[in-house]
Amino acid sequence: MNPPLQNPKPKTQNTLAIFVSPHFDDIALSCGGTAARLARMSARCIAVTVCAAPAPEEESLSSYAQWLHGRWETAGSTGTRPVNNVRRDEEKTALRLLGLEPVWLDVPDAPYRRNSSGEPFYTSDEKLFGNVAQEERRVLVPRIADEIRRIALENGGERGRVRVFAPLGVGRHVDHQLAYWAAQRLGPRFGVLYYEDYPYAAKEDAVMRRLMELNIVAQPRLMPISELIGIKIAAIGKYKTQLEVLFGDPAAMPSAVRDYARSAAASENGVEYGERMWQLYAPYSIGMA
Repeated sequence: MNPPLQNPKPKTQNTLAIFVSPHFDDIALSCGGTAARLARMSARCIAVTVCAAPAPEEESLSSYAQWLHGRWETAGSTGTRPVNNVRRDEEKTALRLLGLEPVWLDVPDAPYRRNSSGEPFYTSDEKLFGNVAQEERRVLVPRIADEIRRIALENGGERGRVRVFAPLGVGRHVDHQLAYWAAQRLGPRFGVLYYEDYPYAAKEDAVMRRLMELNIVAQPRLMPISELIGIKIAAIGKYKTQLEVLFGDPAAMPSAVRDYARSAAASENGVEYGERMWQLYAPYSIGMA
């Protein structure tokens, strides 16, 4: 049985908060309220978007990547502008609303990436939400972890506290799994908390299935966001290319976000909306803290 939710009271003086986002939109969707709270408490908040690079121009897109492009272009009415440019603009607008600084890594989305033989790694939804290719895990995980360390060092993290928020990997999207494994390599000084990947986490038992898969000691921590739920919803609304893909009907987004935030806070008296994070402990650390 999991221990009761804890309500952490972060000390924000000299705090650098790094939010690791697999894609444009994941911070707003999964922990936008927490990010906005910390920013408003004067923490330095940086959003590191991992898969921010455009599709490689020298390579033709796979049929799967072309299909995804079509969905994004239709939903966002991108016209003649490249999809990646539109999504970057969406991200900048949303992060400005939340109070975060954007940093973009030079990693393309999973459907664009190819193996050393030139073949696409992920060519279907089944593969996109399956196992990470070993070649990618071997190369990209340490690369992403090194980038997070570099960003922390270059932004004063060595002089004060650093708190990293990273995806738990609920839903098993391969890019979310890569970001999770990268965060696992950071070490205790980064104080990593793992956010529930929304909207995947809204599926019944999805979070518990992910924790069972990881087979690691986990403690939930509740971040109250009741007064910031409107800001979170407004930030999510900036990602017009994604709303139809994620919610079916864009008009359904606000109520869906409120419902999940309400369910996350259900066990905490007096908190209407919350975001649940998870602190993970390696087996050898049990009883040593």
